[in-house]
Amino acid sequence: CIAPQVNERVLGDATRVRVQGLDRGMEGASRPGHFEGVTTVVARLLNAVQPDVLWLGQKDAQQARLIERMVEDLLLPITVRRGATVRERDGLACSSRNSYLGPAERAEAVALWQGLSAARAALAAGERRAARLVAIVRGVWKRYPRVREDYAAVVDARTLAPVTRVAGRVLVAVAARVGPARLIDNLEWAER
Repeated sequence: CIAPQVNERVLGDATRVRVQGLDRGMEGASRPGHFEGVTTVVARLLNAVQPDVLWLGQKDAQQARLIERMVEDLLLPITVRRGATVRERDGLACSSRNSYLGPAERAEAVALWQGLSAARAALAAGERRAARLVAIVRGVWKRYPRVREDYAAVVDARTLAPVTRVAGRVLVAVAARVGPARLIDNLEWAER
């Protein structure tokens, strides 16, 4: 008996790359399986291209951290760097998703950055309770009825584990739907 020929590409990849733990919260909770696809594709690309340096964007901080960890764990000879989030004049993070926003939705999308900015001001003034920082973000968002929260989180910037108190370097990350667009943004804070 001869086994039939099977095109493996039709069946999908048999090998997947998953960075466990870092893929659970925030975007991972909202989009199960997403990061496994990202890390698999990026690992394949890095293997094919073999760059010396890989630049990632801070706007997708969780994704950037997963890829950094993947590079560390797999001992890939690549230096990973992060570029700052590029913003519109009013603070909205630049994203292809912004094109889905109508004028009224676009005017309210600034709530994400305004909420993060209010949290940053509270941090600068000495606030260290994560729950209070999240409440500050949500308080700003209440003024924008088109903004529907997906999450607001304060996590350790390296482990992405939720924190109750800010100590060291943290990430304040948010996601919300504004009209048909799901937008994300974040800020990183380190105590001096």
